[in-house]
Parts: sequence; structure tokens; C-alpha cells
Amino acid sequence: MYNKEGLLPALGLRLSLVVGALALLLALPWEKHIDTHFHWDRSPVPNTGEQDTASFTRSVLHINSHGTPLEAWLYLPKHTTSPPPVLVMGHGMGAQKDIGLFMYAEKFVEAGMAVLAFDYRGFGGSGGLPRHWVSPKRHIQDWHAVVDHVQATGLGGQVDGSRIALWGVSYAGGHVLVTAATFGSNISAVIANEPYVSPAAVLSTTGVRGVGRTLRLLAVGISDELRRLLGHVGLTLPPIYLSLVAPITDPKALALLPLQESEMKLRSVHAPPKRQGGWQNKVLARVVLEALGYNPSRHFSKITAPIFFRVASLDHLCPPSVVLNAVRKSGWPEQQYVIQERNVTHLEAHSTGVREGDIKPVIAFLRQHLGLGEGDAGAAAAGQGAEEAAEVQFPSS
Repeated sequence: MYNKEGLLPALGLRLSLVVGALALLLALPWEKHIDTHFHWDRSPVPNTGEQDTASFTRSVLHINSHGTPLEAWLYLPKHTTSPPPVLVMGHGMGAQKDIGLFMYAEKFVEAGMAVLAFDYRGFGGSGGLPRHWVSPKRHIQDWHAVVDHVQATGLGGQVDGSRIALWGVSYAGGHVLVTAATFGSNISAVIANEPYVSPAAVLSTTGVRGVGRTLRLLAVGISDELRRLLGHVGLTLPPIYLSLVAPITDPKALALLPLQESEMKLRSVHAPPKRQGGWQNKVLARVVLEALGYNPSRHFSKITAPIFFRVASLDHLCPPSVVLNAVRKSGWPEQQYVIQERNVTHLEAHSTGVREGDIKPVIAFLRQHLGLGEGDAGAAAAGQGAEEAAEVQFPSS
């Protein structure tokens, strides 16, 4: 027999402890490096609209993803006799198309292919609230929506929807691999730049930031997720934002991505001073929890498209050892993938990736697998980098 009189106080004490713990998690009174505000600035931003140059045009499109418009830039090469193949581009964690994607897009369109660069829901010129919600699930949904739209419509006959390649960097380097697995033979080629391929990369950053800050990140992530769940039962609390990036050397800073000093200096090199949507260095903290279960490498066995991997030997965010280990375990034949490694950090790889010696092999790879011949637009420009491209052996189609 148990003592009912003793049981009730014990249950009450436990319930009080649980409620108190939840209250602390919701309030996080000890955490000074978070906030609950984000101003969505929808005012026009210079140089984010249409363009018309000697070699290409750029127009602004909107594509529906789960009821929300995604803004995309469509680059079309001039002097083509038929709809060109298209390269779909998306940025990495917490970034958007006006932060460096344009410099790659211009190189690719000048090589003869159309380019469609888009923003995820909650970022840049796209709609959606709350802003800056980094979510692998939602991002993959957006990738699928864009590829579906290109396949179904050919963007009004402006591109060849049967010849589609994918380009992603960092977190989106993983997204393009998952998307390629879903669409199978409908994807002609994949470019995965410094890709996130498994939670092993998360463990690598844990070693960089230390156990203390990692536990703080988890607490903030749990708090933001609790607030999201409470919203489903009518209790509305503002979401919690944490910094996207911060210096590794700052012992108090709490950020999703700890960066080296050299990388911190590169953050704004390829971004305008004012960015679409009022971009800020912050993301919803709930991504900390979702990221733990995101594993693009689980989908590798379903990928049939040839893949060009770019990795950075000094990358502590998406270490090349993690990428190469996942590739070895994939079961892919060696002729299905190419690996280009550079002795740079994660952000340096993105910044330097448009240099002739780095991008020419990528362009040659894309032209081969998208079926662009010597007579197509951009052939002369692509041919100028033959020596640089020769260092990479491409898989055959």
C-alpha cells in the first residue's frame, strides 16, 4: 500500500519543478545574447530588379511554395536559338540571393545556360513569416516547389525544363543532394559547394564552440520551439532569434556558426550595404533542434545525377573529412562524382569560388552534362578556361 497523503505533495513538487523549468526555458533570464524582434523591411532595394546587359537579361519571378511567393531572379543568355538548360541556385544557412549568388549567376549565364536563383520563404524578396526561419524541411519544400515549377512550365517556354542542374552552397549543398535524390533522372547535374551532408558536421562545431556554449544553444533552441508549439494552442509568444555568425574568439558570443576572424571580414564583401527584406545577422533559434536530425547523406543512394563537390580543407563548419567519408559510404561509382579541394576556409571558398581557376571546371562540368555544345551561346567563354578545367576528370553522362 502507498501513502496517498505523501503522494500528492510529491506530485505537486514534481509538477512545480517541471512548470518552473519550462518557465525558465521560455524566459531564459540568464541569456543576454538573444532577442525577439525582427523588422521586415519591404522597401525597394537598389540593384535587385531587372537587368539588361550585352550578354544576358535578368528578370524577377515569383513561384508559389505552400501558399507563399518565392522571389527568384531569372538570368537568360542572349544570342540563343532555342530555350537553354537551366541551373537552379539557392544559398546556404541564413543567407539569400543578394548575398553573393549574383556573382556566380553572371558567370554561369555568360557560359550559355539560364540561371534561376531564389530566396527561401522568410528571406530576401520572398514572403513568409516569421522571418529568417532556417528549416531543412521548409527549405527542401521550397527547392521542390521551384524544380516542379520549372519542369512543368519551362518558365513560359524561356528555358528547357528537361535539362535542369542544381547548385547549392553550405546548408544548400545538402539541400541540392536531397532534391536530386527526389527528382532522380530529371536532374542532369549537381554542384555541391562546401556541403553540409550529415550531423557529424554539427559535432565538429561543438568542438569549436565548447560544451558550455553548445548547451546554451540547445536551451535557446528548446525555448523557441516551445514558443512555437504554444502558438498552436492559442498562447502567442514572440519567437527567439540568435546570431547567425559570431567570432570564434569571443567567449561570450552565442551564434549558430562560429567563424574565424578572416571569415568575419569576408561577410560583407559580396553583399550590398542594404539587402532585401532588411536582412539581419540572426535566425530563429529553433533550427538548433531540427538541424540535429537533418542528414542528407541518407539520400545518397537515390541520386543518379553526376555531382561536382567543392570542399575546403580549412573548413570547420562543413569539414571535408565528413563530406569525403559520406561519399565513400555512398556506393556511387567513381565516375559519378568529382571532388575539387582548395586550401581555404568555409567562407573563403565561397568568396574565391568565382575565380577563373575555380569556376571554369564547374562551368565545363555543367556544359557537358546539360548538353551545351560548341555552337551554343557561351561556348567561346567556356573554352577560355580549358587549361584550368583540365585538372578535373569529369564523369561521363
